Amino acid sequence: MTGHEPRREDARLLNGGARYTGDIRPDGCLHAAFARSRVASATAVSVDVAAARGLPGVVAVLTAADLDLKDIPATLGHGRPAPPAMTRPPLVRDRIRYVGEPLAVVVATDPYLAADAAALVTAAYEPAPVVATPAAAEGGPPLFPEAGSNLVLPAVTIPEGADPDLDRWPVRVAVELVSPRLAPTPMEPISFLAAPGPDGRLTIYCGHQAPHRLKRQMCDLVGLDPAAVRVVVPDVGGAFGMKAQLYPEYPVVTACAVRLGRPVAWDQTRTEQFESGTHGRGAYERVELAGTADGRIRAARIEILGDVGAYPHNGSAVPLFMRLMAQGAYDIDEVAVTTRIVVTNRAPTAPYRGAGRPEAAYGMERAVDAYAHAAGLDPAQVRLLNLVRPDQMPFRTHTGALYDGGDYAAALRMALDLAGTGEVEAWKAAGETVGLGMCVYVERSNGDPAGTEYGSVTVHPDGTVVARSGSSALGQGHESVWSRVVGDALRVPPSTVRVVQGDTDAVPAGTGSFASRSATVGGSALHNCATAVREQLRDAAAKLLGVPPGELAGELGGLSVAEVAAAVYAEGGRLFAEQEFASGAQNFPYGACVAVVAVDLDTGLVTLRRLVAVDDCGVVLDPLVVEGQLEGSLLQGVAQALFEEVVYDGEGRPLTTDLATYTLPTAPDAPGYVTGRLVTPAPSNPLGVKGAGEAGCIGAPPAIVNAVLDALRRYGVTDLRMPLTRPGCGRPFRAPVPPRCRRCSR
Repeated sequence: MTGHEPRREDARLLNGGARYTGDIRPDGCLHAAFARSRVASATAVSVDVAAARGLPGVVAVLTAADLDLKDIPATLGHGRPAPPAMTRPPLVRDRIRYVGEPLAVVVATDPYLAADAAALVTAAYEPAPVVATPAAAEGGPPLFPEAGSNLVLPAVTIPEGADPDLDRWPVRVAVELVSPRLAPTPMEPISFLAAPGPDGRLTIYCGHQAPHRLKRQMCDLVGLDPAAVRVVVPDVGGAFGMKAQLYPEYPVVTACAVRLGRPVAWDQTRTEQFESGTHGRGAYERVELAGTADGRIRAARIEILGDVGAYPHNGSAVPLFMRLMAQGAYDIDEVAVTTRIVVTNRAPTAPYRGAGRPEAAYGMERAVDAYAHAAGLDPAQVRLLNLVRPDQMPFRTHTGALYDGGDYAAALRMALDLAGTGEVEAWKAAGETVGLGMCVYVERSNGDPAGTEYGSVTVHPDGTVVARSGSSALGQGHESVWSRVVGDALRVPPSTVRVVQGDTDAVPAGTGSFASRSATVGGSALHNCATAVREQLRDAAAKLLGVPPGELAGELGGLSVAEVAAAVYAEGGRLFAEQEFASGAQNFPYGACVAVVAVDLDTGLVTLRRLVAVDDCGVVLDPLVVEGQLEGSLLQGVAQALFEEVVYDGEGRPLTTDLATYTLPTAPDAPGYVTGRLVTPAPSNPLGVKGAGEAGCIGAPPAIVNAVLDALRRYGVTDLRMPLTRPGCGRPFRAPVPPRCRRCSR
């Protein structure tokens, strides 16, 4: 099935034919803007909207009291309850918990008028203590007094009762690490449109990763009849997890449209995205390893502290994903992982590309390097000694993950070969400040093993095919890949297959696109449906020709799909199959990254000379699509290691609020990638595929940081904090560095 044809979407997307939510503006459309808090913590909040209501062109200015919407529930992700007192009001009622929290909504005839009016909204309040960091959260003043503390999840250790004795081993190391907060920064910020129709139904347009979930949420929070609501996902300009979330603006705009009986649109500004959009990462961990002098790691103790910001919602699941993958790719006799989750006076967090796997890999891979150096051994050899072997598969980790196959050592060896280790040693011998770092990672994909995805395939009387998928496209090439999957199973050209997705009226069910699950469950559902319809075609062809199906010559006995389909429909039949497929298991792609860096000791600038990525994501449906996913995620990994960080001051005020203060990599910063591939088919789905969307951002950060430490180790540098460089800052590192290397502090 593997192969490549030009992506159907590309001409439309690249030549200006795309249609995003912001392009859809029905007649009479109104525009919403939000007045937001400028302080991180306050009580006794009173919002004054009188000045805003008096501005010409303003149709409505509404507060929490006006709309009386239900709170967004507090969860630990996947519907697991968090402390019930930690619910989130869509608009502030009486307490502010982060800068950027919505106080009121302005609806006007023009987006600029709405923004001007929102600036006139004021708030009186009593300042409250600020919990600015996770460390301050434990024992600090509670954001939710009714909850009694800032703990969303008190300390829980798995396996239960585990307490490895690290002191009995001759080699013992500990690293304390931070995976800093990141701002998912898609080209298209969030856009949301709620449009009442003449038939009394409401159509919501939003670049959302899970349209059926969004429909359920709006019906619940606003009190709408599901039969009267349709959600449409137009083209999406990037998502990365942030567009799978329930933002408070969504029910507010929906309620405004229902209340006013007119379409209402909200377009998030870039500053709003940085201040009040969800952030990713934000994890703190301590990793201790112990073992023998010959490099065998025998025990690990890992502590995770997750910061979910002001309100626990989907972001609460990320530290738990991190916990699941904390053991990494290694066979370790004893492991204990303790996890705590807290709220702080910062913007809420949510899953961001990788969602717990980058944080887990960063902790383990930094610790393995530290262990190798403490034992005086080569980091590659220590890894090869401890990696889970193919003959141990399937392998159950102490944290409960069931690795489903692969050759981790082969991936590392291939990556090292592609990196040119001999050339790196020659550069070092010549006096260059260069370093080589590596990472072996295991990725969890397919999210909830019990989660399903809808698919259906219909062959029409003229032989054309319609495939419907509950997995929405976000730029991954679904239209092209799904048509190929269905066409291959039906033995018809992909060009004859029309793909329908991202519309809750046109697709009756769906879970969504996240957690690298689309090909695993969405692709498998379509494959199974197309296979079933192919059997229907063969049975019909055999009936037309008067022979048993097993005696057909060729696929349809010389008949075309259109001929068979026409005959079936002429007799009142139908060629159709549908399924909600569940794999029943997560799958575990894996790989290795090797980074080669050069460090300028005068400026501290890190230059990536080479970044190698070897990935095994099972059977590859389209090599160029998968390569694009790998390279895109690698660049986001480079960005985490070298450029990006959401920064707050001690009063909870964000300091990175636009693209001038939040540094993103640009085209010249993208390294020359060298990639390799292994293939271990997944046993849990008929296509044999595994997730392919998040590998690079898992493997690249630890490989890059380990490479820089390798370059600077001769100067006594043993620890660094991401991001390592900030172009134009002049402060390349946050830890002691060579005397000639400039350093400034934030």
